[in-house]
Amino acid sequence: MSAFQCFSLSAFCLLLFAGCSPSLDEAKLVLQQRIATESQGHIKLVSFSKTELQEFQAKGVAGRRLSYAADIEFDANGVWSRWADNPTHLNFEFAAVGRMWAGTAGTITSDLQGNRVMSKGDRIKIAGVMTGTKSEQGWNYELNESRTTD
Repeated sequence: MSAFQCFSLSAFCLLLFAGCSPSLDEAKLVLQQRIATESQGHIKLVSFSKTELQEFQAKGVAGRRLSYAADIEFDANGVWSRWADNPTHLNFEFAAVGRMWAGTAGTITSDLQGNRVMSKGDRIKIAGVMTGTKSEQGWNYELNESRTTD
């Protein structure tokens, strides 16, 4: 076998296996866009990884249940409104403030209401689940649940 044939066969196998492996780009983009939109750009997705992937068929359509772990980072001091009446679905709304208030009572009350005082550069670990369906354009993901892990 010539070097060219060997290279061509290797490239074909690589493309074949790459095409079959699940791409996380679409899932990561869904989470990244939601974070950026809700936080008005004050929270950044700094890491994203798959922790589990289950593939299934539903009514003839290929589907996936993707569990993920991620890190987010805050680019300003402010208050993160983590959830509204549902601690299994994170909200990424963020109100940047120039100066943070002091006092334990205010911080505890805010935390119990789902708000959390954050400082510029703080990082939080999150985890969640997305479901995806295959279409002609690729995979379409929806964020089903998310929570903080630290």
